[in-house]
Amino acid sequence: MPTKGRAADTGTVSRAIAILREMAEAEGDVQIKTLAERLLLPPSTVHRLLELLAHEGMIEHDAAARAYRVGREFFRLSSLVFNKHPIQAVAMPILKAALQEYNETAYLGLYLPQEGKMMFVADCESSHPLGYRVKKNEPLSLLTGASGRSILAYLPKDAVERALAAEKDDPAVRRAVPSRRALHEALAQIRAQGFAVTFGQRIPGAVGIFAGVFDVHGKVVGNIGYTVPEHRYRKNLLPQLSGAVRKFAHTLSRTLGYKERMTAY
Repeated sequence: MPTKGRAADTGTVSRAIAILREMAEAEGDVQIKTLAERLLLPPSTVHRLLELLAHEGMIEHDAAARAYRVGREFFRLSSLVFNKHPIQAVAMPILKAALQEYNETAYLGLYLPQEGKMMFVADCESSHPLGYRVKKNEPLSLLTGASGRSILAYLPKDAVERALAAEKDDPAVRRAVPSRRALHEALAQIRAQGFAVTFGQRIPGAVGIFAGVFDVHGKVVGNIGYTVPEHRYRKNLLPQLSGAVRKFAHTLSRTLGYKERMTAY
């Protein structure tokens, strides 16, 4: 992500973008003094840039409050981008970076709230030969596999109970969930460490390592992670792989507008 507080070192275009970024991330109206302090710019420079942006409809001035807010044109353009570019397209460069870091197949999964399931929608495949293929565009359980549980861990308790009730007779779920207590303890551990790891739960012979992806409202919308064949997996790889999935999931979350700081790993 771009570093804040560096606008003073850049040109007009970069300074204007820095202002738009600050305005988009602000909780409400922002005064020139505040922007100048955050961006390390003279108030006169900030005022000049705000006037330019206001002329284009990107920023609006509230004269009574002596403050500025995001303009209607900024809203319009943001809506166009959001509606025309699916999350798969936004995530693909991040998946490619995840693949390049460890040469393990990286996946993007999305939460399907209506079905109470998840679905793989994009991947970048490792150059290593695989003995299995993860199914894409097919609803899958949230109760099995790191890919499911990295989403389930951040859903309300009633959503967890609905998933349990709907899939209580599935043999794979019964093997993976010996009891409600065991499941809730596993989900609490996922929240505490920031990622999920499972061994052969969804696909025999595969280790899944996934971290949740969150939207601007802080709600889980999917995940990013790796699947690694058990014969290639070593326990000492977990810190590196789990750190990577958390990093890349956080990058996508930030792209979607998520603000909460990622805890250290």
